[in-house]
Amino acid sequence: MPSSTTIRLIDGLPTPSPRPKEMQVLALGMSRTSTYSMFTALGILGYKSYHMAELKDTPRGTHALWVEALKAKYHSHAHGPATDNPSHAPYSRPEFDKLLGDYSAVTDIPCIMFAADLIAAYPDAKVLITTRAEDTWIRSVSTLFNTLLHWPWSLISRHEPVFPNDIPFHVQGYLDILHIVWNLWTGGDWRNEDALRATFRKHYALVRSLVPPDRLLEFDPRQGWEPLCRHLGKEVPRDVPYPNLNDLPFSIWFHEQLWWATARAAAADVAMTWGLPMTGAVAAAGLYYWYW
Repeated sequence: MPSSTTIRLIDGLPTPSPRPKEMQVLALGMSRTSTYSMFTALGILGYKSYHMAELKDTPRGTHALWVEALKAKYHSHAHGPATDNPSHAPYSRPEFDKLLGDYSAVTDIPCIMFAADLIAAYPDAKVLITTRAEDTWIRSVSTLFNTLLHWPWSLISRHEPVFPNDIPFHVQGYLDILHIVWNLWTGGDWRNEDALRATFRKHYALVRSLVPPDRLLEFDPRQGWEPLCRHLGKEVPRDVPYPNLNDLPFSIWFHEQLWWATARAAAADVAMTWGLPMTGAVAAAGLYYWYW
């Protein structure tokens, strides 16, 4: 935690010197464009990649740092210029080194929300964008976000389930990031497909404007390993098909499991506090979910 003289949460973290891992790949395609498959593919190729899924394996305070970074970048205009309000100064290379120093690649949110900043911070990194038809992307991303964010999280999100890695999952921080991103993409109107389409086009236009075509790979996962490996200077993995993971039904199922894990954690906390039978507390959580 930062001291009383520290302005931002990120300023309370030590600066890695040297950086543990060199940032080598910026995979900046929008969420729901096979970013988890890309995350897995980069792992097969030897990179350690940051993806939204990593938040379940990182310390609790990481969520607050991403929220701070998002607010500094997208909401600082409400507080005046960063030079006049140091607590709202946007993140740049020193801050990203603190957050991402153990990673050699990035994919998905929250990282893609800082596409221009990451391209500027790591000019030697290879850049690629995963692509998808606009209409199918809008259907996929809308279904996922509008499904999981409408579930009844409010009474349980302060409780933290523990996964096999023994790190409590800070659910509220995870939801905070999703809410900020979804509000930015939709302009606050979660059913606004025109806003989503504009966000999609603006994001890809930004990356293309910042990276020369000969340094940018536009990747469709149906192309398989070859163009990706050629772009990254890697050999094509033998007898390993290109990953095809995290389709929409699976992603909804995963978040439903997260809801139930959080509900069980909440039930356990309530049962311990009030001396109630665990089965009764879990049953109450189930009724809360089904009758919401």
